[in-house]
Amino acid sequence: MAALEQQSGSTENSILDAADRLMARFGFRKMTMEDIAQEARVSRRTIYLHFKNKEDVGLSSIGRVVNGVFAEMHAISECPMTVSDRLIGVLRHRALGRLQRVREYATSLDELFEAVRPAYLQRRAEMFQKERLLIASLLQEGKASQAFHLDSPTAVADAMLLATNAFIPYSLSPDELGSPAEVTQRLDAMISLLLAGVLCERKR
Repeated sequence: MAALEQQSGSTENSILDAADRLMARFGFRKMTMEDIAQEARVSRRTIYLHFKNKEDVGLSSIGRVVNGVFAEMHAISECPMTVSDRLIGVLRHRALGRLQRVREYATSLDELFEAVRPAYLQRRAEMFQKERLLIASLLQEGKASQAFHLDSPTAVADAMLLATNAFIPYSLSPDELGSPAEVTQRLDAMISLLLAGVLCERKR
């Protein structure tokens, strides 16, 4: 059973890799299921065993990006650093991790989101809830250690999510966001402001 699941996951990833390459070359609209099959070197029937249609392939591509970034955010949250540094790392990677993964097919993002928007919005709400809980847990840890001053970790986590949403490439295209260096500079400035609002003042 484990071997079959591993093989299935490998096939799905191969199909998604092929779709990502095609979106970078032609865009989402022009890409067809036949194109994906040829690029992935599988039959169309094999693709339909894993995905309902082209929109499902696109949505799954987004899902793979978001889930991969969240796994890395979770790993950062458990690193042996101060709670402030872990929170900064999580918030930075929330935006930069996504940006790095979609830059190859950035020009196709608008087409992709136009096609999958209703289903994406539902999945986005689920992912935001996971991110909210992760950030709230770090804020709660900072509050418990008296590193942070705040009344409601969940409310502050919501504010931090909303503030950093502006740097996610699903809100603006990577071109609109700017170069990686420009995004990093503006994102770090935003995170500094957010963190300043919850840090306890140190006694002199």
